[in-house]
Amino acid sequence: MTTELTKNDYIKILEYYKEPIPNKNSLIKNNAQKILSKKLCRCIKKVDKINEGRSIGICTKSVFTRKGYKRGTFNCNKKSVVHLKKYNLFKNTRKHKIK
Repeated sequence: MTTELTKNDYIKILEYYKEPIPNKNSLIKNNAQKILSKKLCRCIKKVDKINEGRSIGICTKSVFTRKGYKRGTFNCNKKSVVHLKKYNLFKNTRKHKIK
């Protein structure tokens, strides 16, 4: 189950990469997405130029999955863009009654 990232998640991304944190919420979100999209696109180009599908999987795991985020759609052509989501660590479960 995935949810949208919060402002605190974007701030954590900026702090992790030691970037300044702007005052506006929209700038915080845009800066964090730019950092991660550039990182993903650079990784894809470096890993394997022939088999791009494999390099996308490897880079997605290293850039997003290990940090608890999920990659949505992305584009690496002229302007790199990535849409992010967050994994829920706890699943909602129904307790079964023992008769």
